[in-house]
Amino acid sequence: MITIKKSIEDILSQISEDLSLTKDEIYKIVEGARISKKYIYVIPKKCIRCALCYDECPVDAITKPSIKKPAEIITDRCIECEICARTCPVNAINILQCTGDVKERELIYTLKEVEVERRTIRLKRYNIDLDTCVKCGICGRFCPTGAIHVERRKSFKVDLNRCVGCRACERVCPRKAISVENEMGEIPFHKEITVDNSKCVKCLVCISECPIGIIREVEEGVEIDSKSCIFCGRCERVCPVHAIEIKKLEGVQ
Repeated sequence: MITIKKSIEDILSQISEDLSLTKDEIYKIVEGARISKKYIYVIPKKCIRCALCYDECPVDAITKPSIKKPAEIITDRCIECEICARTCPVNAINILQCTGDVKERELIYTLKEVEVERRTIRLKRYNIDLDTCVKCGICGRFCPTGAIHVERRKSFKVDLNRCVGCRACERVCPRKAISVENEMGEIPFHKEITVDNSKCVKCLVCISECPIGIIREVEEGVEIDSKSCIFCGRCERVCPVHAIEIKKLEGVQ
């Protein structure tokens, strides 16, 4: 965790001039205020080009990686659901929780890395067409477990006991000689979402805000498909009567 403290006197002076209020009056307004933001990013050197994050992103907020370029988060589209970080097989996607607090005439910035539980990925089937393969070795360069050994222009070997089914080799193969089938585990959110329709006023803002369209209007209010929810929190934040709640399941860290 990194903490940075900065005096807010200059900020108070500027706001004071803009609003025609004294610095003390401005400070009383902002004292105790908190700004919180997640920052999700890809570590380029760790990206193996498997494109699982690209495949799994529900809002197309990740660029498709290539041999030359790693995946990249498109921040303007990102809804901070963390699916990419939970899916990445090599921990190449990190999450920073960034907060800003106003306390004792200081602006305190805190940056803290968020730990997430990763979903499981297992190999089901691996196939290599040796007639098509040119033994270029690109697949071996991106294999995260060292399961592939290529003697350039001569031989190709894969240790299936070490293969995790990430499909990086399939994605980077220039001749499309490799096909991999894997088994993806459930995304470990460990959360639940509920809606209290006795509070709901049927403004339907939650429906328009949901990025994956799993909320619908019903006679008594709204209904959320909790099995499909990605827990981005948008519906909870926009509900004007706090009828929607997301909480962690008891007994789960």
